[in-house]
Amino acid sequence: MNTTKIKINSWENYDYPINNQLIVATHIETALKSFWIDTFDQLDSADNYHIRIQFKFLTTESEYRSLSYIQTVNHTDLERLINNFKEYWDLRNDDYHNTSIKSIVFTYKILFGKVGSRLVQHKKVINSLKAPFKFGGFKLPKTMDITKWSGNIKFDEDYSKAIVYINKSLREYHVSLFDNYQEIKIIVNNDVLLEFTDTVNDVYDLSSFTRTIKNQNYIFVNGELIVKQIDRKVNFLNTITKDESLSDNFITMDLETRTIEGKMQQYCVSTYYEDGDGIDRPRSFYLSDYTTPEAMMKDAVDSLLTSKFDGYKVYLHNFSNFDAVFLIRILSELGQKIRPVIRDGRIINIALDYGITKYTKYTIYFRDSYLLLSNSLKDLAKNFNVENKGLFPYSFVNDPNIKLNYLGLIPDIKYFNGITVEQYDEYCKTIHGLWSLEYQTKYYCELDCMVLYKVIKTFSKQIFELFKLDINKYPTLPSLALAIYRSNFLKDNFKISLIDGTMYNDLKKAYSGGMVDVYKPTNEPDTKVFSYDVNSLYPFTMRDCPMPIGTPKYFEGDISKVDPNAFGIFQVEIQAPDNLKYPVLQTKVQTPNGNRTIAPLGNWNGWYFSAEIYNAIKYGYKFNILRGYIFNKGFIFTEYVDFLYKLKANSTKGTPNYLIAKLLLNSLYGKFGMDPENDKHVIINSDKAKEYHNNFVVTNVIDLGNNKELISYYKPVSDKIENNKPSSKNISIPVALAITAYARIHMSVLKRSALSSNLDIFYMDTDSLSLNGELDPKFIGTELGKLKLEHIFNEVIYLAPKVYAGKTDTYEYVKIKGLKNPISFDEMKPLLNKGDSLQINQEKWYKHIDEGLITVKNEIYTLMITDNKRELLFNETGNFINTKPYVLSNGLLLTNKDNEQ
Repeated sequence: MNTTKIKINSWENYDYPINNQLIVATHIETALKSFWIDTFDQLDSADNYHIRIQFKFLTTESEYRSLSYIQTVNHTDLERLINNFKEYWDLRNDDYHNTSIKSIVFTYKILFGKVGSRLVQHKKVINSLKAPFKFGGFKLPKTMDITKWSGNIKFDEDYSKAIVYINKSLREYHVSLFDNYQEIKIIVNNDVLLEFTDTVNDVYDLSSFTRTIKNQNYIFVNGELIVKQIDRKVNFLNTITKDESLSDNFITMDLETRTIEGKMQQYCVSTYYEDGDGIDRPRSFYLSDYTTPEAMMKDAVDSLLTSKFDGYKVYLHNFSNFDAVFLIRILSELGQKIRPVIRDGRIINIALDYGITKYTKYTIYFRDSYLLLSNSLKDLAKNFNVENKGLFPYSFVNDPNIKLNYLGLIPDIKYFNGITVEQYDEYCKTIHGLWSLEYQTKYYCELDCMVLYKVIKTFSKQIFELFKLDINKYPTLPSLALAIYRSNFLKDNFKISLIDGTMYNDLKKAYSGGMVDVYKPTNEPDTKVFSYDVNSLYPFTMRDCPMPIGTPKYFEGDISKVDPNAFGIFQVEIQAPDNLKYPVLQTKVQTPNGNRTIAPLGNWNGWYFSAEIYNAIKYGYKFNILRGYIFNKGFIFTEYVDFLYKLKANSTKGTPNYLIAKLLLNSLYGKFGMDPENDKHVIINSDKAKEYHNNFVVTNVIDLGNNKELISYYKPVSDKIENNKPSSKNISIPVALAITAYARIHMSVLKRSALSSNLDIFYMDTDSLSLNGELDPKFIGTELGKLKLEHIFNEVIYLAPKVYAGKTDTYEYVKIKGLKNPISFDEMKPLLNKGDSLQINQEKWYKHIDEGLITVKNEIYTLMITDNKRELLFNETGNFINTKPYVLSNGLLLTNKDNEQ
């Protein structure tokens, strides 16, 4: 007996131990009667009270499981409640037949007053989508033929209704009969526990039907449950209004640095803006006027922290990867509150609050203009017809013997990067008298600021004229592209579902980029290699392919048995054909070189877009569908892509509209595939860091060395509401993964055409391929998705993904990811020999946000053959001659020894 004092209007738990036995009906009755005696019956005038109560159990793992919803009953309703809870257990017991149960638990609250008893019907088929659906526990009939249900049947006079009295149970099935469906209520003592609808799928077989319980469907074929399906609650991407006006509230800033003894040091800062009257307002700060670079930087930033610049955006080109390293510590000392936005290691935006009093608060924002316009400032000046960047001897100031007040001869041409003698001579003609380092630095730095300001202003005006949006509201090009889409092209019927939580975690496993593989490393002397690029591959798939939209429906089972053309994203078991030269499906596996995305043979389990599955079937792949999500289809990007492609086609290359169209065409899709659970970031005083460590999962801390810390954190999973509240973040990974999957399908069609023409493929990248012959002319053209012949090589070398070179009669083309200094084709050629490598000395930057500096070191870059995507094949003399796919067995990589066996 529980001896706890009876509390009124307070939620309590009552435990009835059953010592790891299986729950049976007598346990429920005994436990509830015991509870009634220990609690309700202890009250004076118990009939003047009512109770809210829920039936649960406690596992031996100390986990609570709910079996009923909260019921509201009076003291006199004990027998009704016993019957109600027995039926709940009868419906659910198969779900927990393997669960070790410590005790029956009643969660309850006793309240004063008598009420009308309310026994709530059973609303859920499952507790959570985190666990598989289990239908057997409901003990519902697997046919629509009520004459085969285990009970006595009573029809009404016109046979439109019937009651089935279940044998040895208080349950009654009340059935309303219609032409092709029937509605059923399960009733116990006049209380409705469950309602569902059965719909005929085969008029000749009542055991082939669909059972609908709330938002869940159970599809039966010949009395066997084939697919379990449930609608998932989601929000949809909504439209936004266009802007009525355009703001010019922005400033540009630039830093100049020099490298002394391996450390970069700021020695000049400039800012630039235009007053409302159009007057230029440049200003520079030079290190010779200060004791330290930090003092100079503080003065420069502090000059902007006035009420005049409240709400202004400060743009620095390449801020996230360069200037921010020097500025974060400075901003943390000057701002009263700092709110950085950091994604994938890049600083997107820093909001700095200042001038906070009882009556005022000002904010200024520091942003990276490169994230809006991802070209060099020199190229942007040409594209936007702005006065070009000047020339400056960058490396001249790296000489520690050169003083910042240097006044003398013009520095030698060797100090200028990548200019011709003619350009140097023209530059010298502009200098009259002695060359001043301070004057030239300030002039050059202010010129950069002015060029960037005019580029952004022109870009802003063009975007506003085209789309009526203010770019200063959007820190990155993808965010601007999404805003353009939502304000100009999104229709109400597109229904783009916003995804996060468990569903995102499932679907992201199907999100993969382009296929990048070396198939054959080099060509024979008399063989030409034709290198093709696809014209706007992702915009092509966005325009021409249907996207997953609408309310997602989660299912378990082989959906193809009830819908051979099901459209969605599925988890499948895969068996690849044994003899496929160029596999078309890729997966992530552990290789000798770490986790890699490869296109293997063999068998494995993974998540894939349905269109990619159906395409792979054409190549001989076999699939067993396990579960997934089905969607509706919609062509949602046609107008967006057509508008921008037409704008690009009608604009001269190198003009603002041409660049705008090109950038926006390729910037939208990735926004849909972003991770909704990015870390948050804050800069706070060190003595307040404990609050974040106590309340959040802290993933990183950077001590800024000034009693400030940059903390990265996220909320623990247990604090998140999973699967209940639809996402409000503008992320739709089904759309993103469909776009990349369609792109791989398109490339697989090109590979198949090459095979049918007996052509060998040497190399393939996301949107390009190289082979020993010309492709069918039907694939060539200037339209979206068509190919352009970029090179005809006499000789090629493909060492690894993103590492290759080609040679024609007139030029060499060398591409090596991660290598700053170019090398020649002939330097790469010996690397086709097994074990040979090329060591290249190159400069590498190391960023130290905690110290506010960048160090520069010379390091060795080793270039050699790598086998991280396919197995390499060598001839008897050790020459790299071919590759073949890796083979998986149940998802694990087979070694050479395994293959030999």
